[in-house]
Amino acid sequence: MYTVLDPHFGAGETFHALLSLLQRTPSRPFARLRYQAATEFNNPALPTGLLNGVLAPGLHFMQMPELNVELHLWVGNTKAALQEFQGCFDAVLEPDAHRQYGRRMARQPLAMNQPESVAVVGAGIAGSSVALALCQRGVQVHLYDQAGGPATGASGNWVGAFHPHITRGDSPLSRLSRLGFEHTVQALNTLTEQGFLQKDEDWATPGHLQTVPVDEAERTRETLAQLAFPESLVRWAEPDSLLPTPLSGLYFPQGGWVKPARWVQANLQACGSLLTTHYNTPVHDLTALREQHDAVVVCSAEQSIILAPIDGAKVGVVKGQISKLQATVQPNVVLSGESYAIAPPRENWLVLGATYERPVLDLNPTPEADELNVARFRAAFPDWPLGNVVDHRCAVRAVWHDRLPAIGPVPNMPGVFMSTGFASRGLLWAALGGWLVADHCLDQPFESKLLGKIRPRGARA
Repeated sequence: MYTVLDPHFGAGETFHALLSLLQRTPSRPFARLRYQAATEFNNPALPTGLLNGVLAPGLHFMQMPELNVELHLWVGNTKAALQEFQGCFDAVLEPDAHRQYGRRMARQPLAMNQPESVAVVGAGIAGSSVALALCQRGVQVHLYDQAGGPATGASGNWVGAFHPHITRGDSPLSRLSRLGFEHTVQALNTLTEQGFLQKDEDWATPGHLQTVPVDEAERTRETLAQLAFPESLVRWAEPDSLLPTPLSGLYFPQGGWVKPARWVQANLQACGSLLTTHYNTPVHDLTALREQHDAVVVCSAEQSIILAPIDGAKVGVVKGQISKLQATVQPNVVLSGESYAIAPPRENWLVLGATYERPVLDLNPTPEADELNVARFRAAFPDWPLGNVVDHRCAVRAVWHDRLPAIGPVPNMPGVFMSTGFASRGLLWAALGGWLVADHCLDQPFESKLLGKIRPRGARA
């Protein structure tokens, strides 16, 4: 793999010229090109089908697998980009590169350590995303799960939402959520282009309305104004502007929904012959897997920290119940905030919830939780007609102490990695986790200040 730094990306002219050259090459380049760039333009000219339009500040990711190219674009000043991009570069697109960047110039391209096989524990959205990312790099994957098939935990929910996160001061969680969102949309688009998913049937991006309480509306609107993000990412929604509700909120025009079990199935199908599944195979200890495989990746939610203990790590478990109702009228956007609701337009049902229940005593659905989901929706959308509850489902979510995921190498366990701690944002973190862990397994990690915050870690004293 070759890593290039372009500190003067501008509108992307040099990058486009490089892509044009690669497109004229008869065969796909063998070595992967990791193109890291900085631009102060928030509306660069990017290849069609990628993140077109005005970009928010910070780190962005775009992948062109047909050319074996990945672009890591920092929107902001070059000094901040050099702090964000860590590690060395094989080349810097700068006339006097060795004088200015000599200490960060690699002596030779980053060699790939191709493992013969990797074991992945957990066949949900996290594990299937890791499996796919490894198979895409030509690695043989063995997928283990104690259940009789994939997506039996939270990944078996009928439908889930994904959208960026907004906080005052643009916290690491918010910046990571934008990056994770880009990974998710690109992963779903790729699977759709390959014929494994169908847009509007298995997933869609109709927009997402996050309602806020009346007493928090003014401060939330001030936060949005301070951030000054492009309206293509998020804008303010007044009461009744999108749906009949007395509440205002944040509207994410690109926010979407996906059927997680279908995504898992698509990931596994796309792995092809490089994937071997081992269902009905509980894993209580990693010793045997570490002996049999070159690396082990733990993606088993709340069980991950048991299989791969980390000194000082604090992981909580939360129970969530979702309720499926007959859809008399379907909202045309995804809803969250004061009430969570998703209604895929080709279905005759609406999903409310999930609840947030601690401590977790069992995973049995209760009428009380259904009533809570319905009551929250009626409070936010009092005039919206609802049908009867026809089904319900419970699952647990693993929550790391700082509410960030845990993705990367496990401390003091060589050859062991994890992608877990997704809490209620698994659909944001899964594709990012798969890409990041796969590169770690091949000794080609993308070194970033922001991504360093989600390496598996203990809580600070």
